[in-house]
Amino acid sequence: MIRLILAIAIGRLAGRLSRLLGRGGSAIPGLVAAKICPTVIDRLVANLPGGVVVVTGTNGKTTTTKLLVTALEAAGTRVITNPTGSNLERGVATVLIERATMRGRPRGDLAVFEVDEAALRTLAPRVRLRLVVVTNLARDQLDRYGELDTTAGHISSALVYAGSSLLNADDPKVAALADGSSSFFGAVAEIRHLMPPDDALYSNAAIRDPSISPVVEVTTVEPLGDGGQVVGLATRTGSVTVRLAVPGVYNAYNAAAALGAAMALGVGAEAAAAAFEQMTPPFGRGQVIEYQGRRVVVLLVKNPSGLNQAVRLLGAVDGPSQVLIAINDEHADGRDVSWLWDARVEELAGTGHRFGASGTRAADMALRLKYAGIDAWHDADLERAVERAVAGAEAGDTVYVVPTYTAMLRLLGTLLPGVPRHEVWA
Repeated sequence: MIRLILAIAIGRLAGRLSRLLGRGGSAIPGLVAAKICPTVIDRLVANLPGGVVVVTGTNGKTTTTKLLVTALEAAGTRVITNPTGSNLERGVATVLIERATMRGRPRGDLAVFEVDEAALRTLAPRVRLRLVVVTNLARDQLDRYGELDTTAGHISSALVYAGSSLLNADDPKVAALADGSSSFFGAVAEIRHLMPPDDALYSNAAIRDPSISPVVEVTTVEPLGDGGQVVGLATRTGSVTVRLAVPGVYNAYNAAAALGAAMALGVGAEAAAAAFEQMTPPFGRGQVIEYQGRRVVVLLVKNPSGLNQAVRLLGAVDGPSQVLIAINDEHADGRDVSWLWDARVEELAGTGHRFGASGTRAADMALRLKYAGIDAWHDADLERAVERAVAGAEAGDTVYVVPTYTAMLRLLGTLLPGVPRHEVWA
């Protein structure tokens, strides 16, 4: 017990110091606490009456988690979650020690964590997994994860510890993870082809095992002029319509996943859908920021599947708009940026948009655009590049910024100066 108390106290202190130094403080507290008490996660979640729900997968973890948490909290559940996207064990430990009493009693009924695909393998045996939601599987950070079969293996080895799982019916590698406890979410055929699985990035093939019957399906997607969309969702007990503040078919899938999970946890479909409408976009996931009289929309990308969704969204925007694509190759982004050549960037030619490239791999991105028949300026300095893109837009216009993860974090200081990182994630 003394070791656990010390881990909570010193971990929290480390977090305060980190924030005073201008850092996020979303991982250091958990890292410090785990050094003092290696079983800090195990011991804290053991006192959660509702157990642990995990959202994992390549894309959509943060938005799906936030939607689900919004629905659960609206229903009166006290939820412990990691909203900052810090989804390794250290991030999970951080939120647990911050939401626990000094004697290790968590102040919550249930935990909903987004968890990195590889980290889930080692975390699963340590926590009481009530439900695992798997959004999708796509090639991502191959230098870290390896090929997709390896990633699928990590998740499969974790699911044996889960009470049940909710899987993407339209992603064959995710659907193949099913066991007797699994249920599914997905979309009707007319929408399914807009979200092709990783094996079909250039074919739009979207073949579902006909024996699968999802508990939630996306039936309609209607983009709105303000950057949001109206999504129709069919369940086995009826249909609901929800106005989401985030754009794109991929976020309609995230809503279907969150609705299925909320219903599995006892929240009614209509109540969950009403709560979804109150969710503000997580930072970088379709968030709109007012900056110098322009609307800046930030669309995080991490891999060819994600970039394809951004390309699709930009292709549907009435041009011309300023578009800045910022590619970093730091550890958290993945060192290998060859994936830029796998995305369907050619579909941006003819949109009329004006393009710039930035980040540590600005020249690579500009070259990729050039081979797609698109002229683009490039400037590796992120702040300077953002200013140039914004200056190229008229007052009131929308500027689209498409960054990788570390580039997105660096944009915080430019687009939201003076706003602490933990407030941005809230």
